[in-house]
Amino acid sequence: MKKTLLLIILVIFSIAIVAQNEVKRVAILETVDKSGSISYGTKLLLRQSVTYAITQTPGYEGYNRVDMAQMLGEHEFQRTGYVSDSQIKKLGEMTGAAYVLIAEAAPYDAEHIVILANLVNVETGQIENSSIPVVTGLNPENMAKSCAYLAEILLNKQGRAVSSQIGGKRNTNTTKSFRSIQPAHSDKNYTETALGVDMEMVWVDGGEFMMGCTGEQSDCREDEMAVKRINVDGFYIGMLEVTQAQWMAVMGTSLAQQKDKTNNRKTYGAGLAYPMYYVNWEEAMEFCHLLSKNTGRNYTLPTEAQWEYAARGGIANDTTKYAGSNSLESVAWYSKNGFATHPCGAKEANALGLYDMSGNVAEWCFDWYTKDSKRSRRGGSFEDVARNCRASNRSSEYPNNRSYNTGFRVVCIP
Repeated sequence: MKKTLLLIILVIFSIAIVAQNEVKRVAILETVDKSGSISYGTKLLLRQSVTYAITQTPGYEGYNRVDMAQMLGEHEFQRTGYVSDSQIKKLGEMTGAAYVLIAEAAPYDAEHIVILANLVNVETGQIENSSIPVVTGLNPENMAKSCAYLAEILLNKQGRAVSSQIGGKRNTNTTKSFRSIQPAHSDKNYTETALGVDMEMVWVDGGEFMMGCTGEQSDCREDEMAVKRINVDGFYIGMLEVTQAQWMAVMGTSLAQQKDKTNNRKTYGAGLAYPMYYVNWEEAMEFCHLLSKNTGRNYTLPTEAQWEYAARGGIANDTTKYAGSNSLESVAWYSKNGFATHPCGAKEANALGLYDMSGNVAEWCFDWYTKDSKRSRRGGSFEDVARNCRASNRSSEYPNNRSYNTGFRVVCIP
């Protein structure tokens, strides 16, 4: 009896050890290159670096058999960026893989590419986890570090914190620790995580305010002079301007690719935590449409009334000349403190906990500007003088124009 009991215990113990030491196989598909401009050598280096990073993670094994492309017609996947549920499950049957890892690369600038990855569960055919876009150098050392970071996010399910990861190094100095400042009504705030955007949304209570050239504004232009009483319903608004990381996650293009759509050869601040620019009004609306489609929420650009109400602090109505202060230097990047964009949230917030509503990049609004063919912009930018960064100041641009000083933030209508 004792021998039988001992045998049972040993069997149970052995099963537990086997289960504990079970290695999950991850099949790494060929790198997706929708731009068609990433060299074969770079894609091979990325794929091998991802495989190594997965294998170095306890409990996982990277797998990228040479004939995998022939088995799945993977060349078609690379062209379209699509793999069906049946193909995912077929791959699992043939390789014993528990997961499929799909990495994508896009050009960022002459010395860097942007990489991101999705981890797909073979059993369900659904995405198990997604990474944020990561900017990496093209040499093996930087690629290895960046892929190790991706593996950490995908397999250990780390949070999608926005970072400016250049060359595989997490640069924590590029983002302000703005989360330490709690916006008003923080119990209603939420973080949008769809598509990996990690976007902080701040609730703005509805109310009434005087819109236009109120007493503290001064030096107003004609298009601001007609002060009017406006009632605004409650809405959510982005704590920050849409960043380059968030744009890449939703739209799939980099700053360099957006720049290439223009005649401008320069960039004015690049990094995942920097505001996105070289974006026209139609593209900003498409960003909102795609985010709405993937969340079931109603994302759009703010109206001028919503934008100015939020810039003034909502019902707090802080009566400051700029968004959050009478000292522009404390809240804005403008013409006197650096002719370039800067990481979002690096200056002080306004009464609602919103950043960069004065300066950094001008922001598209939903409205037509008066009755002409231009759309409204608000907030001023890094190249503007102080007068253009006031809370009531208005400007405009043609909706199909992409400018180096214009970006946007989103609102969500409940």
